[in-house]
Amino acid sequence: MRKTYCWVTIEAPHRIVVLLTLANDSIKTKLISPNDKNRLQRNIVNPKRGCSYPAVLIGRLGVNREYQGTPSHVERQLMAFIKGWFRHEDNKTGCRFIVVDAYNEEKVLRYYERNGFISLYKTEEIEKQYCDILQDEPLKTRLLYFDLKKD
Repeated sequence: MRKTYCWVTIEAPHRIVVLLTLANDSIKTKLISPNDKNRLQRNIVNPKRGCSYPAVLIGRLGVNREYQGTPSHVERQLMAFIKGWFRHEDNKTGCRFIVVDAYNEEKVLRYYERNGFISLYKTEEIEKQYCDILQDEPLKTRLLYFDLKKD
């Protein structure tokens, strides 16, 4: 199940500023390489390590071009809001991670990396291998995660 949220301006004419779709998900460690699994679990105490970790998936995220790169920093505010929402004590999902299957484009990946997201797979080749994508095929998206327990 997923839910879409929309932020609009309060002044008329109302304009859509952001659209965001979220869904429950998980990171399954048996679907990642041992090295990537170790990197993911580095900040998880041994008794809490498992084969699956609850996550929230950013399914779609769009910022109106009119508001991109403006002094209001809508993109940064949005990510701070999402992180705060799932770190808050009222967080009903109980997730440990935020995940996103981001377009494999430099600008998009840089946005998520600036916001503390890490590639789940160290390299594109490893991601292709574990996702059953032929090595000569282009990798259209990269799976990234953000650990809500880290600053």
